Parts: sequence; C-alpha cells; structure tokens
Amino acid sequence: MFLWLSKLFKTPADKNEKTILELFGFMIDDYGFSYTKNDLGNAVDKDGHFVFYGPLDSYHIYNDKLCINILYLVQRQDYNIYITNAYSTNQVYLRNGTEVPSHLAYNLPLFASEVKTSIMNDGTVYGQKIY
Repeated sequence: MFLWLSKLFKTPADKNEKTILELFGFMIDDYGFSYTKNDLGNAVDKDGHFVFYGPLDSYHIYNDKLCINILYLVQRQDYNIYITNAYSTNQVYLRNGTEVPSHLAYNLPLFASEVKTSIMNDGTVYGQKIY
C-alpha cells in the first residue's frame, strides 16, 4: 500500500531533460560542458514584461564561453532556444541572446546535429567560439 501511495506523489520524469541529455551529451562528454535545469517562473519578453504564466523550464548546456539555453513554456508546449555568452537564469538576458530559428527549437535532433557539425568544423555554435 505504501508503494502505491508513494507513486501517487512522485514527480513524473522530465522527458525533455532526458531527450536533451541524450542529444547534447556529446558536449558534456567530449568538450567539458556542464548542464543544469531551472524553473524560471512566468515567461517574460526581452524587456522583462509578463508574456505568459509559467512554469517556464530552462535547460542550459554551458561552459565559460558559451551557453545554449533551451526554454520550454509548459502550458503552451512552446520551445525557444537562445545562445548567450554565459550561463544565467535571467530571462531578459537570455531572450536578448542569439535566437535560434523556431523550426530548430521544435526539432531538437536537427538542432543537435547542426551544433555537433559546427563544433567539429570550426569550434563554434552560431558564430560563438566554444573555447
């Protein structure tokens, strides 16, 4: 009975996190990047004005030169990706970074493939050096 009760209150697994770690694990394993996940609360725009109610989950793959920020607005199932120079949980900073086209934000395997190719060819992600 206690097992059933514990499952009732267990947080469901985050499928996005699993996918992101599978797709971008090469950056962690091969290039020494770090990873973290955060809940940023309600979504705001580039100026800090409220846009939509959260939770807004953020997934960050980063080192000291570059951060890939994958934002997921849970209620709308909406993705955005921004490339910044540093890891941050400040939405205004993130949204003022380089925005990745939306067709790639909704196709993470394709985006991961582009990132991998770009790193292997010239050591950059969207023109920003990774080291």
